[in-house]
Parts: sequence; C-alpha cells; structure tokens
Amino acid sequence: MRIGHSHIEYDRELDYWQDIEDAENAQIEAQKNSSKGATNGELNKLYDTGSLPQEDAK
Repeated sequence: MRIGHSHIEYDRELDYWQDIEDAENAQIEAQKNSSKGATNGELNKLYDTGSLPQEDAK
C-alpha cells in the first residue's frame, strides 16, 4: 500500500487550489474594473441575472 496521495487525490487538490486562484484573480480584476469609475448601481446591473425578485422601493 502506498503512503500519500493517489494521482486522483493529487489532481483534485490541484484543481481546488487552481479554482481558488482563479476566483482571487477574478475578484482582483473586478476590483480593477470597478475602480475605473463604475458605480455600484452599474455593477449591480452587470451582475443582476434577474433570477431573484427585486424588492419594491419603499
């Protein structure tokens, strides 16, 4: 019996860290883009998929 990770476990771990790195890079990119003058309202429009009901303004 081998000690340590199997190839499958190793690949899964690599994918996990790669996903974290991709998410961090996307977040950094979004922050760069938002600092170019986009308001929160414009960002909200960009990310609003319409899948959630919007609250009525009070």
